[in-house]
Amino acid sequence: MSVMVGVISYLPNDDTVRPQRLTAVRTQNEWLNNLLPNTKIVSVCQNYTDSDIEMLKSEIIRFPDGIGAGAARNEILHRFYDSEYDWLLLCDDDTVAYPYYHYEDFICDVVNNPDKFKGVDAISAVEPEYHPYKKLNFEDKANLTHYKFEPRELNSGSATSLIRNIRKYYEKQIYYPNVNANKGEGREDMEFLFYWLKNSLTWYTMDTWIRKSLCFDRSSIFGYDVKERDKILMHDLDVICERYKEDGLQRQTNGKITWKNFNDRYNKSKKVLYIERAVPIEFEENVIPKPKKVFSKKLF
Repeated sequence: MSVMVGVISYLPNDDTVRPQRLTAVRTQNEWLNNLLPNTKIVSVCQNYTDSDIEMLKSEIIRFPDGIGAGAARNEILHRFYDSEYDWLLLCDDDTVAYPYYHYEDFICDVVNNPDKFKGVDAISAVEPEYHPYKKLNFEDKANLTHYKFEPRELNSGSATSLIRNIRKYYEKQIYYPNVNANKGEGREDMEFLFYWLKNSLTWYTMDTWIRKSLCFDRSSIFGYDVKERDKILMHDLDVICERYKEDGLQRQTNGKITWKNFNDRYNKSKKVLYIERAVPIEFEENVIPKPKKVFSKKLF
């Protein structure tokens, strides 16, 4: 398999959040080793103790303190671009995948047959908190015989992604900007996507690859303070609009952002792309939407 795995991880000192994040890290490491056995896993470990390190089955890049998500991902990208691997599975430390739609077959197909996915330069998993994946997938029966790709939304993170080695295929190298979203400086994950699209590369979401978050409400930076996190992230969007206004981004008086302007100018991803599955699947019971109950009024 021509794939390298990269994980970025930061452990906070908070006595409540830290052990929960450690449990997530351990769970993810086991998942990755089972999903892609005998595959190189590189973990960027920030604020880890010696005993924390010992539990991981991966190559370690260690920092005594946090260096930021963008810088941590760049440590992995430097090594990836300098390699002959075709794909990088890049993950945050709290992410795995839901066991739906035989996603393991998809991962194996991508990494074993890179030419089959020509024109697909990066792929993100669906974020189920924001997308009703059961309804969308069930209504399109082509998902049974094909992988369905749709353009990744600009206003989205990407905690689980497959990234093509663009140095190997196109003689390009793209890195994350040195901005800290937690300090209101912008969004390194969104801006990396902007760089990607402005270089005429494609980035899709694969509709039947569903990300599962192990710590969705336990941020390594903000802990359980979701309101403070969201407040800063909203400020980050204002910063991005100012930084990329010449590319068509601005916040309108109604609060909406003109994402379409940027997409129309730079996004070469197809509106929908189907690639045939190696093995057809069937919808299992747990991914079939439940019908809504219809209540009728009785007169007596």
